[in-house]
Amino acid sequence: MGRIERVELYKKIEAHRKRPLIVYVTSKRAGIAAYMATDALPCIIEQIDRLPKEAKAVDFLIVSYGGDPMVAWRILTLIRQRLGEEGNVAVLIPQSAYSAATLVAFGANSIIMHPNGHLGPVDMQITTFSEGGPKHFSTEDISAFLDFVRDNLRITDQEHVRMLFELTVKEVGSLGIGFTARSSKLAVDLGERLLGMHMKEDEARTKLRSIVENMSRKFQSHAYPVSRTEALELGLPVTDRDEALEDLMWKAWLDIAVELQEDVPFDPIYELMKSPEATKLLSPVPQIDLPVGIPGNPSYQTTLADVIKHAKVTIDPVDFQYTNAIVESPRLAYVQMTKGKILSSRTQDMKIKYNVITTSRMWEKV
Repeated sequence: MGRIERVELYKKIEAHRKRPLIVYVTSKRAGIAAYMATDALPCIIEQIDRLPKEAKAVDFLIVSYGGDPMVAWRILTLIRQRLGEEGNVAVLIPQSAYSAATLVAFGANSIIMHPNGHLGPVDMQITTFSEGGPKHFSTEDISAFLDFVRDNLRITDQEHVRMLFELTVKEVGSLGIGFTARSSKLAVDLGERLLGMHMKEDEARTKLRSIVENMSRKFQSHAYPVSRTEALELGLPVTDRDEALEDLMWKAWLDIAVELQEDVPFDPIYELMKSPEATKLLSPVPQIDLPVGIPGNPSYQTTLADVIKHAKVTIDPVDFQYTNAIVESPRLAYVQMTKGKILSSRTQDMKIKYNVITTSRMWEKV
C-alpha cells in the first residue's frame, strides 16, 4: 500500500465511527527514533482547522515512544477548544503509545486499544549533561535509590544517608535534583489535569488521582507495556472491543510502519553498503607506489600532490533520508523528513570511517 490506499482506510474508520480522524505517529525505528515535539503542533493545528465545522467529536490515532509532555497538553487543549465544552475525544491506539503519548490518552473521553496496543508509565525521563557525557534517568530513580539504601541496606543513620545523598547530588547536579523534583510534580499535575477534562464528578477526582499515582509510580520500568487489560483494571476509560475497527486500525498502522521502515534499523554502515560506493570501500587493498625522488634531484621529497596523483579511489558522499513523524488525515498530510549525506573512507588499518551530516530536517506538506 501507500498513502493513497491508507487514506481510504482512514475514510473507512471515519465512516465506521461517524466522526473525523487525525493521525500522529513518530518513528520508533532503531537508531533514529523520533519523539513528540512542539514542531509538530502547526501541522496538528492545521488538521484541527480542517475539521468539518459541525464536528463535535474527534478520533486521534497516536503511535509514539513519547516526548515532550507539554505537547500532549497542547494537543488536547487545542482539540477541546475547537470542539467546545460538550466535545468528545477518543484516542485510538493500534500499537505503542508510551509516556507523553499515554498522557494524550489520559485526556480522551474514551480509549480504543487494539489487543496489540499498549500504554506506558508517565514518570518523567531526565537527561543531564556533564564532562562524562549525557546521563539519562527517571524522576523515580533518585527516590528509589534512597529507599533502597534505607529499606534494603538498612542504612538508617542520618549522617550516612546524608553522605549518600550528597554523592547523588554530585552525580546528577543540584539543578538536576531540583528539575527532577519539579518534573515528578509535573507528571502528576498534567495527568490529573488531562483526566480531569472528562472525569468531572466528585467521586471521579479520587479515581483519577489513583490512576495517575499508579501510572507514574507502580511500574519499575519506564518501558513497561501497560496492556489493554491492565489499563482497564487501573480505571482508564478503555472501550469494549470492536473487531471491525481494530482491523482497520491495524492495517493503517502496518502501512505506516512500512513507510517508516520500522523493521529496518538505521545504521550509516548499512546505508553505505547499499550504495554504489560500497564496491569502492570493499575493493581489494591497493598498493600505491609513491615517488621518493627524481633522477638528478635526490633531495626531492614526496608531496601531498604526489599522494593525490597516485590515489586509486575517490569515495563520493552517499545521500540518505528518512521519515521522523507523520501528521495526516483524509483531508491533508504532513511528513517530517531528515535528509543528509554520509562521508566515508577506508583507512590504512582497513577500518571504514564515516561522518553523518544532516542537511535538512523539516515538515513537508504532502
